[in-house]
Amino acid sequence: MPSAGGHQGTQGQLFGCRGFVDPVVLAVADALSAAADAAPTVTLTAARTVAAEHLAATGAVTPLSLERFVALWSRFDGFALKSHGATLVADVDVTVVTAFVQARTSRGHRPSPATSHLRRTALRLLFRVLRSLRLAKTDPTLDLALPSRTSTRARPLTDEEVELCRWASLGTVVATRLPAVWALAESGAAAVEIGSVGIADLDLAAGAVWLGGSPKTRARRAPLTEWGAVQLRRRVRDLGPSDASQPVVYDGHGSPHSQRTTSAEGVRSVLERAGLTGDPDVRPRSVTAWVGRRVLAETGQIDAVARRLGLRSLDLAADLIDFDWCGERDTGP
Repeated sequence: MPSAGGHQGTQGQLFGCRGFVDPVVLAVADALSAAADAAPTVTLTAARTVAAEHLAATGAVTPLSLERFVALWSRFDGFALKSHGATLVADVDVTVVTAFVQARTSRGHRPSPATSHLRRTALRLLFRVLRSLRLAKTDPTLDLALPSRTSTRARPLTDEEVELCRWASLGTVVATRLPAVWALAESGAAAVEIGSVGIADLDLAAGAVWLGGSPKTRARRAPLTEWGAVQLRRRVRDLGPSDASQPVVYDGHGSPHSQRTTSAEGVRSVLERAGLTGDPDVRPRSVTAWVGRRVLAETGQIDAVARRLGLRSLDLAADLIDFDWCGERDTGP
């Protein structure tokens, strides 16, 4: 089997509808789409180039992540041609993407679970973008199941999966609510906290949010991601003149349970749009675990993770991010 081994554009706002996409990118996409309607002749090379320009022009993913995705798409293009003779988007099916995801590395090694998941995430983003631009009719990664990466109930998302979720929250709706839900989740807010965040709790100038806590979490001030701050500014503008106590994403007047359920459904909806709900260990708490993993990588301190997420014990924080902070796990014979 062949090895799977061996861009950046003007950044803007992704508003989740074709009307806000760079007109040059749209013109190229429409021309290719028209050709595809007449005959399935859109090449992988042309399609992945348009997808990259779309993501760069809209600012849907960070430049660093885009560079990594583009490199994987390029390798996939070469792999599909060499191993399956596939040159067109229409030639790619689940057999081709499965072969690429499971292909040996450039050193001849079997791919690690992390590498396989990364490859699938990259292809899933590619085909979801192509579908939104009418350059592909299906997503061949939908039926590609991979083993769970961890034994935990809710594993942390990877950085690439978070980028995919950002795009998914924006890619199919004009409304600002779903991106705002995901933006608050990226701050480390629990589902019940997301629903209770009011406009007055946002400090967008400082890129932070006040999280009021819950029966299971402590109140705290949490930093927003750069992407998250952009989406919350959009949300506030969309809400217009409002009472400072108005919830940012919760439209009802229900109980905390209703707020928690609605917010969790919002996060789950993004995961579903991103095609991640088929993984048994991906759940709404997976984005919270991603935040915790980032904090641990930045600080090396499990207590910093607990403070950021408002957790009341170090054990809870370690369990959430699957971190053996006491070195007491049984590693087997």
